[in-house]
Amino acid sequence: MASVTLEDTSKTFGDFTAVRNINLAINDAEFVAILGPSGCGKSTTMNMIAGIEDVSGGTIRFDGADVTNVPMQNRGVGFVFQNYAIFTHMSVRKNLAFGLEVQGVQQSEINRRVEEMAEFMALTHRIDAPSASLSVNELQKLAIGRSAIVEPSIFLLDEPLSNLDAAFRERMRSDLRQLQRSLNQTMIYVTHDQIEAMGLADRIAVMDQATLQQFDTPENIYSRPENTFVAGFIGAPSMNLVRARIAERDGVMFADLAGREADAVALDDRLSSQARTHGGAALTFGFRPEHLRISDQPDAGTLAAQVVLVELVGRRKLVHFSTGQTRFVGSFYRTVSLRPGEAANVSFDLGKCHLFDPNTGLRLRLGEDD
Repeated sequence: MASVTLEDTSKTFGDFTAVRNINLAINDAEFVAILGPSGCGKSTTMNMIAGIEDVSGGTIRFDGADVTNVPMQNRGVGFVFQNYAIFTHMSVRKNLAFGLEVQGVQQSEINRRVEEMAEFMALTHRIDAPSASLSVNELQKLAIGRSAIVEPSIFLLDEPLSNLDAAFRERMRSDLRQLQRSLNQTMIYVTHDQIEAMGLADRIAVMDQATLQQFDTPENIYSRPENTFVAGFIGAPSMNLVRARIAERDGVMFADLAGREADAVALDDRLSSQARTHGGAALTFGFRPEHLRISDQPDAGTLAAQVVLVELVGRRKLVHFSTGQTRFVGSFYRTVSLRPGEAANVSFDLGKCHLFDPNTGLRLRLGEDD
């Protein structure tokens, strides 16, 4: 096991910056996901940790020791790629045993660990089969097992489940988490799939355009996004981000979300304090679809909207609303009766809503815990 620290670490390819001054402190035995869209720099970050890519600037440390210029083979890392990397001319047993044989482990110990890993990966029935005869799902299980069996201090996985079918990915997420806990390894997992990141990781590093946007627990990433990118990237559907004009009347702060002052929503004390401190007349009002309610009567906390579309997704209804030029989505239980063309009075769970600076995209706050 080992901690991993990146200090102002960057990677450039000519004039192109792939990773810009990233700082990460990953704890010993922690499961961390690096999440972001294609081209954001997440795989390059992992490749620098592994030693596959040289660092253009900054430092990488394992347990405090500088490994920035240490070759990959001397870093003690295990690596699983998106495309399985195994010896197809070998049997499953030989593939699992290969790394242990290279390390000079005694044969009796090799046999024990191979049998255990084959059972954990549900490959016992195929253990003497040629690897070339395995299905795609089985090949990726073998690739993960072959890397994990040597018990590297740091285990790196670069989108290992993206080529697998949906049902098997769900099973493998559970298996990976169980494997990480049983081996007590530091595991770093690159993915563009937020479901994988939110379900697996102790903490998530969200990246965009070569830059770290937020590094936090899944709960904080979802409930307290640092900026509009994180707010809009996380969630299915994602957070609604609506341009709002802020005004104060009779000591009460209002957010006009629809361009109709009469429908402006009264803010609570927390949001009002943030708006006053910021001092801007225009802000971005953010709210999750599940933090909407339908009210019987209009009041200072509701917004008059029209139902545009209703989607049935499992036990939930996704309701698309329109008010003026503003569109947003709400998520409700199926028991809520709403149909396209109907009018609705929408209220907000203001304690879970956020205000963002429209210029910087940063979430407004009054203190570190806000």
